[in-house]
Amino acid sequence: MKKTFTYLAVIIFCTTVVGQNSPYKIKNVDVSSVTPKNMVSGYETLSNLITNTNPNTIATKLMSMDEVLIGTTTYDLQSNASVDNRLIRHNDGTISATWTMSAQYASAYSDRGTGYNFYDGSSWDSSPTSRLESSRGGWPSMLTTGSGKEIAITHNTDNGYLLMTHRPQVGSGTWDEQIISSMDSNGVYTDIIWNRAVSGGANGESIHMVGVIAPSGLGGSIWNGLDGALVYYRSQDGGVTWDIKDMQLPTLDTTKYLGFNGDDYAIAAEGETVVIAYFGDLDDSVLLKSTDNGNTWTSTVFLDFPVDKYATDSGIDLDGDGVMDSVYSTDGAGTVLLDNNGSAHVFFGNMRLLDADLSDGNTSYFGGTSGIIYWNENMGPDDYSNNPISSPSLWYSNLPQMIAFAEDLDGDGILNYVGIPTYYLSLDCMPSAGIDNQGNIFVTYSSLMENIDQGSQNFRHVHAIKSMDGGTTWSVPKDITPHDVWSGAQECVFARMDRNVDDKIRLIYQKDFEPGLAVRGDEDIIDLNEIIYLELDTTELSSSSTSIINNDIKIDFSVYPNPANEKITLEFISHNSNKINISITNILGKEIKNYSINSIMGTNRYNIDLDDIKNGIYFLNFNNKTLEYIEKIIISK
Repeated sequence: MKKTFTYLAVIIFCTTVVGQNSPYKIKNVDVSSVTPKNMVSGYETLSNLITNTNPNTIATKLMSMDEVLIGTTTYDLQSNASVDNRLIRHNDGTISATWTMSAQYASAYSDRGTGYNFYDGSSWDSSPTSRLESSRGGWPSMLTTGSGKEIAITHNTDNGYLLMTHRPQVGSGTWDEQIISSMDSNGVYTDIIWNRAVSGGANGESIHMVGVIAPSGLGGSIWNGLDGALVYYRSQDGGVTWDIKDMQLPTLDTTKYLGFNGDDYAIAAEGETVVIAYFGDLDDSVLLKSTDNGNTWTSTVFLDFPVDKYATDSGIDLDGDGVMDSVYSTDGAGTVLLDNNGSAHVFFGNMRLLDADLSDGNTSYFGGTSGIIYWNENMGPDDYSNNPISSPSLWYSNLPQMIAFAEDLDGDGILNYVGIPTYYLSLDCMPSAGIDNQGNIFVTYSSLMENIDQGSQNFRHVHAIKSMDGGTTWSVPKDITPHDVWSGAQECVFARMDRNVDDKIRLIYQKDFEPGLAVRGDEDIIDLNEIIYLELDTTELSSSSTSIINNDIKIDFSVYPNPANEKITLEFISHNSNKINISITNILGKEIKNYSINSIMGTNRYNIDLDDIKNGIYFLNFNNKTLEYIEKIIISK
C-alpha cells in the first residue's frame, strides 16, 4: 500500500510544485555533488511533495525595531541545521541568552563553549569574554526550572559527555558543573552530541533532552544497529538525578532508519506535554509526543518516504524509466511549537535531493530550493491511507503547506542571485516559532535576499510571518533585519525566538559581514560575528493573510463560496487600475480556464462559471505581473 500510492503521489505532486508552489523561476540553481550536512551513509526517499502555498510572497521591510549587541564569536556555526533553545524571557521580564562562542582566530577554537548574557529588566550585561564551562563544549540549550534554577546544557568535546552548567537562581550566583551522560561498566561515558533540552512537568522541575550518540564518523560506534542513534533523557528534579538515559524513542529504530544526523530535530514542552520532531532528509520525518511527562509516547509521520532504510547509491527511480529522479524532503532545519491547547505545530525548510551517481557515496542537493513548510497535528499523518484518486480532498488536506519562500524583490518573476553561501540548507531555513495568549502563531526564518550580495554570494536576512487562525493562513513576510540599517549588507542567520510572545517578538540571531561560514561549507576567513538581541512589535506584522503588498500597490482578496459547485466569486479591492490574468489549474498544473480582465480602482467582483469543471481540487491563480495570488479551491457538485 505504502509504495503503490506513494509513487503515484510523487509523480503527481512533482508537477504540482513546479506549476503551483514555485511562482518565481529560479535562476542559476546550484546543484552540489557534496553530501549535505556530513550525513551518515544511507537514509530514505520522499513520498510526497509540499502543496498549498502562502499567497503572500512579496515581503515588506520593517519600519522600526530595537536591536542590542549582546555578544560576539569567531566560531560561527551555531547549528548544523535546527536552531536550539537559546533564549528565555522570564516572568519578571529578565532575559537569559546563550550561544556557542569563541574568541580565537584559529580553526581549533580551543576556547569554544557557552556564551551567556543576561538582561536584568533595564539593560544587558557586558558581552562575555569567556565561556561558562571549564572545558571545551558547544551547542548550549538554555532552560530554567519551576524553582528558578538556571541551566545550560552542552556537549563536551574534550571528554565526550553531556555537561550541565547550572546555578540556583536566574541571573546571579556561581555556576556549577554536572556530568549528565551515562557511564558503562568500564567507566566510559556515552558520547552524546548535538543535544536539545527543555524544561516542563507539572511543577516545571522536569528536564527533557534529546541528542545523538556519536556516529562512527566521529569516533563512535554502532548503537542498537544505528550509526548515530537519537536518544532521550529525562530528569524530574531539576537535573539532580536522571531517571531516563539513552532511551530509544518509539519507531526511531532500525525498522526504518540507519542512523540520524546532528541537529535534524527539535524539542518543546508545556506542562506534562512533550514533543520531539525529527526532520529527515532521505527518510521519514516524524513527531513523537508524550502527554504524561515522557512516560509514554506516540509517533506520527508528517512526511512519509516510500522506501525505508534507503541507502545512498541505491538510486531513486520513481517512474521506472532508468533515470534517477529528484525528490523533495526537509533540509533538516526545523522547529516545533506547542500551542496553548497542547497541539504541535511543525515548521521546516524545503529541500530537493538527488542520488544520480550510484558510485560516489554521496547524495546531491539543490541549493536553490526555496520554501518554509508547515504541518500541524490536525492535518493528520502522512500515511497515504487515503488514496488520492478515491479521496483527493481528504488526502490533500493532510499534506504539509508551504507558507513562505524567497522574495522576488524586483518583481521580474525571477529570483536573481549571484551565488548561494553553503549552509546545506534551503534558501529559506532555520525557522523559529512563538505564540501569544490569544493563540496567534509567529514564525521567523532566514531567507536568501535577491540582489543583495557582496559580489559573489547573496546575503540572508531574518523574516517574520504570523497566523491569527491557528495556522490556516499566514501574513505577508516581513524582513526584520533589513540590510540598509547598517552601512553595507549583513548576513543574518541562526535566529531563535522566545516561545512566549506578548506585544513583542523577542529573538537573538548571528550577524556577519560575509555570507556563509568559516567553520564549514564556504570556509570563509575567520572573523568576528555579532550576537544580536532584537525586539519587534507584533503590530509590525500584517494581520491580513489575504493581502499582497508591493511598493504602493495593495490588493485584498476574497474567494467564495469554497467549496463551490456552479460558480465561484473572486472579489478584491485594488488601489489602482491594472490588467489582471486569472486562471484555474488542476493539481497537475494543467490550465482549465483562463481570463484576462482590466481591474478598476476600488472593489472588483468577478463570477467564474464552473459548469464544465469536474469535481476535485483546483487552484485559482491571480497575476498582474508584479503580484501573484494562489487560492486552493474545491469543486463539489
